[in-house]
Formats: sequence, structure tokens, C-alpha cells
Amino acid sequence: MSLFVSCGEVSGDLYAAELVRALLRRRPALRSRIWGMMGPRTEEACGEFAPDLPRWSYEELKLMGITEVLPAIPRLLRLRRTMVRAILERSPEAVVVVDSPDFHLGLVSRLRRAGYGGPDGKRGKTVCLATPTVWAWRSGRVRALRRDFDLCLPLFSFEHRYLAERGVNSRWAVHPLVEGLKGCRAPEALRRRTGDARVIALMPGSRRYDIRYHLERLMGAARILRDDGRLPIFSIAPGLSPPLAAELRERLEGFETWDGEGRELMEAAEAVAGVSGTVAVEAMLLRRYMVVIYNGNAVSWAIARALVRIPYISIPNYLAGPPGEPLYPELLRGDARPERIVQELYRYTDDPAVRSEADRRMEEARAAMGSGDAAGFWAEAILP
Repeated sequence: MSLFVSCGEVSGDLYAAELVRALLRRRPALRSRIWGMMGPRTEEACGEFAPDLPRWSYEELKLMGITEVLPAIPRLLRLRRTMVRAILERSPEAVVVVDSPDFHLGLVSRLRRAGYGGPDGKRGKTVCLATPTVWAWRSGRVRALRRDFDLCLPLFSFEHRYLAERGVNSRWAVHPLVEGLKGCRAPEALRRRTGDARVIALMPGSRRYDIRYHLERLMGAARILRDDGRLPIFSIAPGLSPPLAAELRERLEGFETWDGEGRELMEAAEAVAGVSGTVAVEAMLLRRYMVVIYNGNAVSWAIARALVRIPYISIPNYLAGPPGEPLYPELLRGDARPERIVQELYRYTDDPAVRSEADRRMEEARAAMGSGDAAGFWAEAILP
């Protein structure tokens, strides 16, 4: 008996780790029998590994943008074939894939064609945790979710409704960050460092691609903030590879940095500015206003704009009510200039009326995230 788990992003590693802990509480016999492609948090949650079960690092999939992905395609195809063979040889009780749909949907499709999984569950169960954003783009992937997965576990209620209405076997109760961020507090060491300063948390991302296209803009904003008497602090994400973390520290010499969890830094801050992603949902749950920025390679950006037909890129703007004025300002491409970032931050920090309205809308958005133990819900759905 074993369980295959695969993730390809820092946020996916967080969700996979929570799932593993919940599974081991319910099924201790799975200890040392969970294997697959993991990040450091999931490996830590597993605790131990059997020598007969292979493992891969989620660093294999840390790519973003068309121009980065294309050269890596031959290597990724070899990796997928290797994983398919390993899964068919070992017949795990379930295959759980988390995020990274470009890789994982193809992996599971090949498994199903080779005879793994099925409605009776006798040949294993295929599960998609943190489903792809088919509501935003590439809606044709709904067919793959309906055809190849025995169970889908989306993160948001509106995603669940979208999938269920289209015949996907979807279940949802609560977003995992609701429980994960409950009681989050900045460590005393960070509180002592910041004192009474007006802290702005700057989040440059957890991938090399993010840092390449956003760090200089955030550094420019940090200089303005510092000149105005604020205390900008950069997050160095714990999930960064050691070489990338060292490179980031070197580039940020002269600026304040925080090597702990980004959520701890945000909790100590008055407001946040950073790259679009899961961090915006964390900020919302922590009741922290965020200026969302996104830049990227010109070719990748042009392709994305041609394919994506949604008004916002940040999830809190979908949770905060009907379309109109977004909860979090989104500064994309050329708009993500240092002075614009600071301007949007000051609209919140220095205008009581704007702050009051934004705080009210953050509470509404938080209410749409559900309540309870998401990891426990997932574990019971996967291995009842």
C-alpha cells in the first residue's frame, strides 16, 4: 500500500504537506509509504521514506512563462514517462496531484489510458487538489477533469460551483489557509526589530521568474517608502532554493529582509505590495491591504492577454463582491512603476475613508472562504 503525491509550486507544497499530515493522522500505516514529487514542506510532513519508493524534487517544475517552458519540454516529457512507469509498477492506492496543471493533467491522462484508476476505485483513485483555473482560461480542461479524475478538490467555493455545474465530481468545504492562518502572529523577534515603525511588507515572489521581473520595481518602491519614513521589509520566501535565496539577499543588501514565513511579515505590516499569487489570499485572511503587481516576458504576456478573458488576476478581487472597483489594486506591466506602487499603498494607509471601505470588503471576502479543517476534509474524501 502506498500513496503518490505530486506538487510543483511553493503553494502546492504547502497544501500537499497539510494533506499528508492529515492522512497520516487517519492512516498511520501510510507512514514511509507516501512518495512522488515534493517540496521541502511535504518531505518534512512525510518524515521518512521507504528506499523502494522513488522521489523527485518539485524544483523540476519551477518554470513560468512560455519562453522558459519551451526549452524544458523534452526533459519534462521524460520525467512524466518515468513517473507513469513508476506509478503503474507500484499501483498506489491513490494518485494526488496538486497545482501545475500543464504537467499533471498530462500525467494523469496517460495513467488513465494505461489502465490506472477508474470509477470502481479498485485500481486506484485519481485526485486533483487545487484544480486549474478553468473558470479564467483554458476552459476546455474541464473535459480532462471530468474524464480523468475520480475526484476534484478546488480551493474556492466559486470554483466548486463552476466545476459541479459542468459534471465534474467536485467537493469543497473550506480554503486551507483559513485554518492555516488562524492565530498567525509575527514573532517577537520581528516585533522587536520593527518597534513602532510603519512597516510595509514587500513580497517579490518564490520563483526565479517572479524575482527577475519584479524585484527592481519593488526595490524602487522601497527607496521611496524609506525616504518617506516608512520601514519596507522584503520577504525572502522559505521555499526558495538556497542559491536563489543567496542571490536575493545579495541583491537586497542595504534593505531590511525577513527570512521567516511571509505571512509573519505581513501580519507585522501596515500594508503589503507584491507579486500576484497565493500571497494575496494570505494577505486578505490576515486583513492586510495589498497592492498586486505583475510583470513578465513580453511574449508570454502577449499570449496570456490573448487567451485570458477575466477582469482581474487576484483572487481576492473575485471574492470581494461584484465586478467594479477591485478590492486590491492591480498594477500590470508598465503600470507597476515604483511611484504607482507607493501611491496605491498610501491611498490605503493615509486615507481613513479608503481604509475603512477596504477593511469592510476584506471581511466580506474572508467570509466566502468557508470554515473548518480543509486538510481533514481532503483526507476523508481521498481515503474514507
